[in-house]
Amino acid sequence: METSGPIVRLLMRLGYWSVWHGLHAEASVLFAGAQAARPASEVPVVGMAVLAMAMNQPASAVTLLRGQAPAGNPPSDLVQAHLGCALCLAGEEAEGRGILSRLAAGAKDPAARQMAATLSALPTAQLSPSLPKVL
Repeated sequence: METSGPIVRLLMRLGYWSVWHGLHAEASVLFAGAQAARPASEVPVVGMAVLAMAMNQPASAVTLLRGQAPAGNPPSDLVQAHLGCALCLAGEEAEGRGILSRLAAGAKDPAARQMAATLSALPTAQLSPSLPKVL
């Protein structure tokens, strides 16, 4: 059974909404659903990496993002921007900042370029999510 694009996008939006509202288990289920519907897409993995960062598990985010690129292919600009942030949060600031600086200067994807530029301008302490607990 094919899942339509709008449904997958809705799953992702609800997943991000859940992350930002502290509903981590729910976000995980939604991202897993999006990944089941689009197993070749990097977007659900990026969502899971954002969830890992929000849960203060940046090393898990690094592992997810590094495993995303198909063998022999470099990761997309979107994955690399998230990887740069995760590395900074995981204590690998020099490597993370290097990735972000490189992307900010020349990523082909304009959204990834803007994201990297914004993240590059922030001190590491501000990269760490500070989300309210929602009961």
